[in-house]
Amino acid sequence: MQLSSLRGHSAELVRIIRKSPQPGDAIASEYFRSKKYLGGADRRFISGLVFQTLRTLSLSEAIAAHLSLEDVVHGAHLLQDNSENVDLSFIGDLPFHIQINTQEWLLSSTQKRWPDDSADVWRAMMNSAPLVLRVNLRRVTRNSVLQKLVEEGIDCTIGPLSPAAIIVNQRVNLQQHPLYTGGFVEVQDEGSQLIGYACAPNEDDNILDACAGAGGKSLHLADIQSDKGRITAHDIEWNRLKEVPTRANRAGIRSVWASVDDGRKQSRQPRAESQQLDARHPTLYDIVLVDAPCSGMGTVRRLPMPKWRLNEASLKRHVRKQQSVLKEYAPHVREGGVLVYSTCSILPEENERVIEHFLSEHPDFQPDPLAPCFEKYGIHIPDLHTSASHMFQADPFHHGTDGLFMARMKKIPL
Repeated sequence: MQLSSLRGHSAELVRIIRKSPQPGDAIASEYFRSKKYLGGADRRFISGLVFQTLRTLSLSEAIAAHLSLEDVVHGAHLLQDNSENVDLSFIGDLPFHIQINTQEWLLSSTQKRWPDDSADVWRAMMNSAPLVLRVNLRRVTRNSVLQKLVEEGIDCTIGPLSPAAIIVNQRVNLQQHPLYTGGFVEVQDEGSQLIGYACAPNEDDNILDACAGAGGKSLHLADIQSDKGRITAHDIEWNRLKEVPTRANRAGIRSVWASVDDGRKQSRQPRAESQQLDARHPTLYDIVLVDAPCSGMGTVRRLPMPKWRLNEASLKRHVRKQQSVLKEYAPHVREGGVLVYSTCSILPEENERVIEHFLSEHPDFQPDPLAPCFEKYGIHIPDLHTSASHMFQADPFHHGTDGLFMARMKKIPL
């Protein structure tokens, strides 16, 4: 297909995504299903250009406007392939937040954490995210999986942080691969894998994954526990949880149970529990993981549009929800037990500030160091500066991961 047609399809898909609240990857999949005449190479080009456009939207729009180009996709394509050596020196005169493709107030927010290199973090967010696998280590070694993939000509390397991570360095769909269908690997970002190790569970711990979603972290915790504990994967919507039983069965896991609280107390699946978590008469757990709803500012390499849609009012709503969720689930931690808070955000307002607020209002919780938890699994994080640090922010510039925050607290007697 000619370049003009490819850019035309890309521009159409960008317009659809920008108008829709649905995730861009889901919209792209539906678009390609409706255009069956597009070949594999055409789809890869269009998908790459579309998400290049969405990740670099402010700069691409500025380029298109300055050069009087047809649309924003043409500006993004110049950033991707300037083989005609178009003069783009004017970019250096643009406002700095436009050059690094974020909103000005978001840059100001992240400068509170990274005064010197917040711009580098946002630049790293402009790149595409790699495919990362998590090996189910109780079933197979990472080296054996790596060797199998390399033998098949797949370019991949071990992750530098998580002992279970394999980073795939090429575009490849592994979800039909026997390693995936056989339950030997899951798709999970390396930063997300660190959250399981931050929990550092004992094998027989009773764990509540309070905002479990599709259950990725629950399954990882079960693997860390050698499937010997009990994990309640809890959420308020069954649509989020419904894949948990299937995924658990595929991985050969029996210790994860899906618990839905949709206000109707109904069990909808053989492996689902009908259970409402009552803070007045709480079930107590050794570990409670609260992977709180957030802005998603740490995952904009994969889902770029929230970066452009978020405003300060909606951020404040996220923060109120995060504070409320932590307060709701804290009573379910037994005395001496652990509360782990996490988000897929890089904004201090959703992360450090939420933890500071929680600890100020809950004297029965105290910071609990993360470094010993990671060291238990041979994980060394250079910028986890002190052994006393109970909070950690991963990001694509410093760690090569999505932007993931985690904090660990212990419940103490008063």
